[in-house]
Amino acid sequence: MKLSIEKESLLKSLSIVGKAISNKPTLNTSGCILIDATRGYIRLLANNEDMAIQSIVDGDIEEEGMVGIDARLITDIIRKIPDGYITLYYNENVDEDSIQVLIESNNIKFNISGKNGYLFSDLPEIEKDNKLEISQYALKDIIRRTIFCTAPVSVNKVLEGELFTLKNGKLKVEAIEQSRVAIRQIDINNDDIDQKVIIKGTCLNELIKIINDDTESIVNMYFMENNVVFEFDENIIVIRLIEGNFFDSSNLKYNDYVTKVEINKKNLYECLDRTTLIAKEGEKKSVKLIISDNKMNVSVISQIGSINENIEIFKEGEDMEINFNPKLLIDALKAIDEETVTMYLIGKKFPCFIRNEEIYNYVVLPVLG
Repeated sequence: MKLSIEKESLLKSLSIVGKAISNKPTLNTSGCILIDATRGYIRLLANNEDMAIQSIVDGDIEEEGMVGIDARLITDIIRKIPDGYITLYYNENVDEDSIQVLIESNNIKFNISGKNGYLFSDLPEIEKDNKLEISQYALKDIIRRTIFCTAPVSVNKVLEGELFTLKNGKLKVEAIEQSRVAIRQIDINNDDIDQKVIIKGTCLNELIKIINDDTESIVNMYFMENNVVFEFDENIIVIRLIEGNFFDSSNLKYNDYVTKVEINKKNLYECLDRTTLIAKEGEKKSVKLIISDNKMNVSVISQIGSINENIEIFKEGEDMEINFNPKLLIDALKAIDEETVTMYLIGKKFPCFIRNEEIYNYVVLPVLG
């Protein structure tokens, strides 16, 4: 194999596929990226137990071949080489599994060990019948505004994922944690697609680091029996779906609220942010909201001090006193763009709904006791 690749192009693709590196010690390909030039183009590939990523990189193929190289090592090497074209090659290997790879640029020569390409798993065959086209911006935005509610690790694997529901020209994304729920919904240009899948949150976090904020750039999503595929900008990301039954959000009832509050989002956000200086971990870390007439009193008392602040509101219904973890409210407010938010309260021991019909619904449970 002998290839010539421009440094920045190679570095970009290495950064993309590096997000799917496996560190399982039981795998012979652990920590490696496959460089494959056997199909008439150069592709980089990495996979782990949850996802696989392929990225196409521009370059010249003088001799075909494929080799696996330690991801961290080759990325560090390429990063420290001056700008320009890099030659990457190896000769016929003597050892069945080990290959000596040469990387050259100007007067710089590296000689590192590689692994035989046949050791690596390829992408699964992609079925392209069930397809959704969505802008990169829209996909990134709806994930970003809900992903904070997924659990990084949970005995119930469903809580580590987000539920994607596509039906009747709508995409709804839901995430749930022990004390909160995040739901967003957008229109899509596909009335026929009907899908419901659970996608792991850590994989979605890596996905939104790769896709951009361009409303004109498109992501093609393909839904298969065990995987969901994202194809965009010469990249393919395959994520294994989580099996299980997701929480039924239709059980979240807010219509029987007893108190409705309209409040300036910026004022509430900044006030809650100030309370985090006083509401510390190790105590109850809760903020008290006292809602009456046209004001909301926000207060915290802890071992290190206290804070008390009033915010103007528009209220319908009963007066209310309720406690919350301020961080949970802050996370919800950060995901909302509107100048004014509406809070629906059912009682001091029941969830608070921050919602806008047909767009978002953030549910936060109060702190009891």
